[in-house]
Amino acid sequence: MTMKINSNTSALFSFNRLQENYQAFTKSLERLSSGRRINQAADDSSGMSIANALESQKRGFGQAVRNATDAISIVQTADGALGEMSNILQEMRVKALQASSDSQSVDSRRALQAGINRSVSTLNDISRNTSYNGQILLSGQFTDKNFQVGATSGETISVSIGSVTPDQLGGGNLSELNVTTFEGAQDAITAIDEALSQLNSERSGLGSTQNQLRSSISNLSNSFVNAAAAESTIADVDFADESATFSNFRLLLKANIFALSQANKVKESSVMNLLQG
Repeated sequence: MTMKINSNTSALFSFNRLQENYQAFTKSLERLSSGRRINQAADDSSGMSIANALESQKRGFGQAVRNATDAISIVQTADGALGEMSNILQEMRVKALQASSDSQSVDSRRALQAGINRSVSTLNDISRNTSYNGQILLSGQFTDKNFQVGATSGETISVSIGSVTPDQLGGGNLSELNVTTFEGAQDAITAIDEALSQLNSERSGLGSTQNQLRSSISNLSNSFVNAAAAESTIADVDFADESATFSNFRLLLKANIFALSQANKVKESSVMNLLQG
């Protein structure tokens, strides 16, 4: 009978199986630790490519939502200022109506005129100082401003806010209102009504823009959720399945280590028997 004492086939086989199972064990541990099924291209090259594309979409959707939210903040800031201006114009209209009665004395009309002048000054301050992030909104400078509201190029919404300074409202007559006479008070009512109509039109346009932006945010949010779900399905680990896999390889490793130790013992016993034979 021939016996080779320099090789131990059983031990080599057990060692190879130990290496294979150890690699699978560490890979399973990596997946559980990271929460990701794909941690490198070697894990699933095509899956990683798709997952990366979906991740890019997710980030694009997220930034687009922030852009649209910024645009809504701008629109709301402008609309709030326009609402305040409308309230002031309503107060001015009441004063003009008061002045449109010849029961008013010269002094009372002068007092009404002084109140209107203060209101016009306030309107001027609001229109020239309402801003967002350093950009003046109501003086006619904020026009054709584009906001990226999609994940790809070209998906934009344009926001424009017209000039609503006193010298642009009411046919440009707000700064020249004079209610110290009946005729002047009548002209003031006409100019104020025109200014209110302009503000209402501007606010209506801003309202439509805000609704458009909200709709975009809703669509973007849905797209983000869908992309996140798809990316998770491809790249994230199933903890239940992976935990079972991890436990399985841990048991196999224990069995491999035991088998290797037994193979070495058999080899050692054979050599000793040969020497004693």
